[in-house]
Amino acid sequence: MYRLCDNKRNSKIKDNDKICVTSEKCSLFIYGYKKMKKTASALSILSTIVLGVSPKALADPFSIGAGVGWENSPYKSYNARYFPIPHIDYDNGRFFIDDLSAGVYVYHTDDQSISIGARYLANEFKPHNSDNHQLKQLDIRHATLLTEIEYNLVTNWGGFSSSVGADMLNKSKSILINADYTVPYIQGNLIVAPTIGINWVNSKHNDYYYGVSHKESARSGLPYFSAENSLTPYAEIAAQYSLTKNIATFGGVHIDKLTSNVTDSPMVDNNTVTSIYMGVSYNF
Repeated sequence: MYRLCDNKRNSKIKDNDKICVTSEKCSLFIYGYKKMKKTASALSILSTIVLGVSPKALADPFSIGAGVGWENSPYKSYNARYFPIPHIDYDNGRFFIDDLSAGVYVYHTDDQSISIGARYLANEFKPHNSDNHQLKQLDIRHATLLTEIEYNLVTNWGGFSSSVGADMLNKSKSILINADYTVPYIQGNLIVAPTIGINWVNSKHNDYYYGVSHKESARSGLPYFSAENSLTPYAEIAAQYSLTKNIATFGGVHIDKLTSNVTDSPMVDNNTVTSIYMGVSYNF
């Protein structure tokens, strides 16, 4: 997620060739599956990079909003779903709330930050949402909460973000490592931020969400499947357009490309997961 703005709302300001941010900020909100970020189910929703800003420059910026998203599923005969998108964004340079994540900065300069926090991981499998008789016999897979450490670096050529997260509720025993690169484009009231990235997840994560146990195999007739760790490349393009000084619209498309360590699962018949989202935010 990028948060960009200036004293004149969205005009571009140069300060040592960096994009400046002040308290009148506009937030480019990328929902991931974040959730958009970085996960096989979406979005992840979705990391935060503050471009060229020190904590002293921010006067407790705060924005709220709401939107709607659509996402297909990698699971067989599994219903695509619409979902609400709540948006809460608060950052005082020491503590932040970023939609489905929150944390504290342990290091923060004009072009680098390290944060520790928690993030909701929305991956889940509900057997009754599948029209496949065999998948209906499987166990439910739950969403979970990750504890996460994230590093952000801003350069004149874009922003780099990396994070390591672990399942703190011990549901999936997931470990996720993410890295991505974003180059924002600003034209008047419009901000466009294309991103490319890659997620690594451990075998326990994949086994929990895509594996078929011996008991499930006997019950459903699906073959036993034990998943290995995997790499998932993804791409996203997000945009924000400021309608007024305080009101902005946002939207984007996120695409995950699943690899064979996931798609070989008898639960899966789709190797591309697409999420589309849009909404409105109000900046205080």
